[in-house]
Amino acid sequence: MKEYQFQATIEADDHRLVQIVDDKGGSAGSIEKDVLRKCEEKHTYSFTSKEGSKVIVGLKRRKFRDLNIANYIIAAGETAMFLKEKAGKNLLRFRVKGHIGERHMYIKEDEEGDMDVFIDRRKAAVITEYSPEKITVAMDDEIEENGVIFAVVILMFFMFKLYKRESWHIEELLS
Repeated sequence: MKEYQFQATIEADDHRLVQIVDDKGGSAGSIEKDVLRKCEEKHTYSFTSKEGSKVIVGLKRRKFRDLNIANYIIAAGETAMFLKEKAGKNLLRFRVKGHIGERHMYIKEDEEGDMDVFIDRRKAAVITEYSPEKITVAMDDEIEENGVIFAVVILMFFMFKLYKRESWHIEELLS
């Protein structure tokens, strides 16, 4: 497993980049706010690898009928892919699934509150938040830093954080 670190906050009016740092202190790429058609501008991020490939992940604008199920659009070059929350299961914990190319991706929140990523039913990454300034990603060695899966794993953490904020507000309303 390779290990990476980054910080979890990117402010909407802040145009700085968040660097993804590998375990040797080198940059694997950077995250920044971005724009993607049909997505909420406030919740769209891109990852640019050190080789220059760019992947964008955005939360699809929600309509009233699907307010409780989030859909995510992934743009990698000319290719668009989609991930979707699992209806019913998403009420208790973050659960997202879909296909990235030919590979099946399943993302879930574990009992410790970490984000686990499964590729083709095999655990491929775990993202742990120690503090907003220190997010650690343990990722399978076979996942390439300039690949789409690497970028989606990193960017989906921001969607995971959004889910956690929204579910906290719902819990507060119900208590």
